Amino acid sequence: MRSQGTYVGAFDSIGLSDVAAHYWDNNVILQSPNCPAEVAEALIRASARPVNGVLGPWSQVEVAKDVLKLDPRRLGKVVPEYLYKLDLARFMFSTDFNPVGTTCRLATHQDLDVLVKWRRVYDRITIGFSENSIDDSLNSAILSLMIEEERLWVAENSGELVATSGFSAALQDVVKVTGVYTPQRLRNQGFARCVIAASLSREKNKGVEEALLYTEMDNYAAQNTYESLGFKKIGKYGMIVLDPI
Repeated sequence: MRSQGTYVGAFDSIGLSDVAAHYWDNNVILQSPNCPAEVAEALIRASARPVNGVLGPWSQVEVAKDVLKLDPRRLGKVVPEYLYKLDLARFMFSTDFNPVGTTCRLATHQDLDVLVKWRRVYDRITIGFSENSIDDSLNSAILSLMIEEERLWVAENSGELVATSGFSAALQDVVKVTGVYTPQRLRNQGFARCVIAASLSREKNKGVEEALLYTEMDNYAAQNTYESLGFKKIGKYGMIVLDPI
């Protein structure tokens, strides 16, 4: 079922200490500081499904990858990334975040044609998928769900879409920023910062307490954008993603 998954946990004398999930898209997510290999192995036994990728704290990903038996012929991106956190109580939205003539809003289904084209580029550059393996129909379905759940934002300038950002997870107290993208010709104009800031302002007003995101260690432009909004590095995250079959 879309947005659902199989969960496995490890317990100590106090309670739940480690957890991993195998989601509907066949990606494994780890939060297992004590026994990532054991939890990952138990997870794929329980789910009995193929693995398309593994994400989590980088040290845990490195330990679990051998247990998950990822197909080396399908390797897309294998990267450690910085994990960032923003305390939304300290975040103050400013009109200075908005370039002249720019407005930010929730995405609508009328934006899908542009957003699906952007997601194709995003998947190729950020995730490392090959051009012929990217599934536009699947991306359209994922983006449609994000639109319906009000988790996808766009920036618009003079009637043209100029940037997008969204939340891959949105809970009562925390959101995970994802899919930040600006077309190459429109970069370095503040559009990404604008759309991220607008989306976070709305979440703060709803009572959300913190935002998380991760970005590649050599993506200095993205790091500068996030840090200008108040995000702080708190660790190393990472992903190993396989090219779709």
